Amino acid sequence: MATVLDSCKTKRDTYRSQITEGCLPLDELLFVQELNYRILVLETFQNFCKTAPVTTDTNVMSYHYQLVDAYMRFLLNERKFGLKTDESGQKRRETAYSALQRVIQDARKRFSSFVPGTQDQYKKCIIQLVNTILPVWLQYRNTYIEINL
Repeated sequence: MATVLDSCKTKRDTYRSQITEGCLPLDELLFVQELNYRILVLETFQNFCKTAPVTTDTNVMSYHYQLVDAYMRFLLNERKFGLKTDESGQKRRETAYSALQRVIQDARKRFSSFVPGTQDQYKKCIIQLVNTILPVWLQYRNTYIEINL
């Protein structure tokens, strides 16, 4: 089963072919930009999962989590543009944004006093965190620009 990242890359390759052939409709250009952004975010979180330390050393975990935390906070402020929407669409954006805020706030609370019980607990928790945040983030992004994969 393909991951969202794989699906995004496949769609990007289709767009790249159209660009190379000079036949990309201009109304699709915004979707190309959004797709590139999503791939960047998905790959960054994939890297956080792959590099999550397997340790109980709080200094090592703290440094890694600071990077994850900063990136999560960036998601709340980045790329607040997309297709124009009506009042109903604006409410959907606000609701999705609030959901993303809550998920990130919950994560920050959980990790503010995180003490691992085993060597691999931090890594497992980071993977779980990423698997919780990304679907909510994707729903939020779809309120700006919906990409059918």
